[in-house]
Amino acid sequence: MTPSCANAIAAALDAIIAGQIRELQQLPSANRLREASQTTIYAMACAMLQAGQWQQASAYLSFLLLYAPTHPDYLRTKAQCAMRNDDPIQATQLLSLALYVQPESSAIALSLAEALIEADAPEVARELLLQLRRLARLPADLTEHTRAGLLLQALDSHAVA
Repeated sequence: MTPSCANAIAAALDAIIAGQIRELQQLPSANRLREASQTTIYAMACAMLQAGQWQQASAYLSFLLLYAPTHPDYLRTKAQCAMRNDDPIQATQLLSLALYVQPESSAIALSLAEALIEADAPEVARELLLQLRRLARLPADLTEHTRAGLLLQALDSHAVA
C-alpha cells in the first residue's frame, strides 16, 4: 500500500467517524435531559464507583450515554466500570471514542493505554505511551507523563521476562 493510498484511506475513515459523531450528537435524545440533571446523575455514578458499586454506576452511565453518547467524561467513567468488570475490550472501545472526541486529553490517552495492556495489546499501548510521553510537556501533564513512563518500564520488563 502506497503512502498516498494509506493517507486517503485514513482521511476517509476519519470523515466517516466524524460524521457518525455529529449524527450521535444531533439525536433527539440529546435535548431531553437538562445539563443540570446530567451533572447530578453523573455525580451519583461517580459516588457509586468510588463506593465500589461499579455495576450500579455502569447502569447510570449507560443511561447518561443515551443522552450524551460522545461525552468524554461519561465515556471514560463507563470505561472504568468496564475495567472493574474485567472487560478491557469494552473499555478500549469507550476510551477510543473519548480520545477521538477529546484528542488533547493525556488522561484519556493514558487510560486507553492501560486498557490496551489489559486487552493484551501491549505493542499498541507502547506506541500510545511513547506518543503521550512526547506530547505531555506541560506541567499539568506531569502526572500522565510520569505514569506513562512507569507503564513503559513495566512493559519493557515484562517483555524481557
